[in-house]
Amino acid sequence: MRAFGELTAGVRAALAVVACSAFVVLAAWATLVGPDQVFTGPGPRPATALTPTTSCIPLPVRTAADGSETVVIPDDVDQRDYCEPPDTSVEDARRMVEGTDVPLVLKILVWTVEALIVLGMLAFVGWVLLALRDAWQRRAGREREPADLDFETLSEPARLAAAMTEDARGQDELLRDGEARNAIVAAWARFEVQGARAGSPRQAWETSAEYTLRILDLVEADAGAVHRLASLYREARFSEHPITEEHREAALDALAEIRRTLGVRA
Repeated sequence: MRAFGELTAGVRAALAVVACSAFVVLAAWATLVGPDQVFTGPGPRPATALTPTTSCIPLPVRTAADGSETVVIPDDVDQRDYCEPPDTSVEDARRMVEGTDVPLVLKILVWTVEALIVLGMLAFVGWVLLALRDAWQRRAGREREPADLDFETLSEPARLAAAMTEDARGQDELLRDGEARNAIVAAWARFEVQGARAGSPRQAWETSAEYTLRILDLVEADAGAVHRLASLYREARFSEHPITEEHREAALDALAEIRRTLGVRA
């Protein structure tokens, strides 16, 4: 069994094809000659000498009324070279077998074997076709994979821009609600929520500010507006002096400018 296991897939497939072909030939032969000839064919004929080594006079044979035969011993048997009549038992046996009808059970057995061989061949051909189809599909999938990856990479800025545009109303409400300091920080942090919704979450090595600047750069937002909004966020987040409504209005203007550049991209 180890010898068969060491064979390559191509060799095993070739052996399977040869074996199936042999079965097909056997089934075709059995179908052509029929079950009668498969089980009761003439068989091998006994070999006969081409030239006799001795010659003799056959003994006379007398046939009775009932068909039985009797060898007659002549009076001059000692004076002449007589020999026994030829043995016809083999021919008689062959004629008896050929004249005997094959049992129905044997016929059904032969037909069943032929049907199983044909079904086995059909199943083998179907298996080969399915294997070829699966191999072709896997190969086609591998060939399409780089194109799919390129498409996803190129569509990331568009998905980010769409998420920012769809969430514009919610981001504006955060910026207009509550104290100006907290409102500016919340509006800036909202970009992280939009990026996660677009399928581009923040990486573990990024700070919140670094991530926001990265995704705004991906969508090619106006650099001046991004700088003004980032400065207002840092002032509101880390300074101790009061943050007034003028800061809020400046943040609203910067955010609107960012949205206008996203609208151009869309």
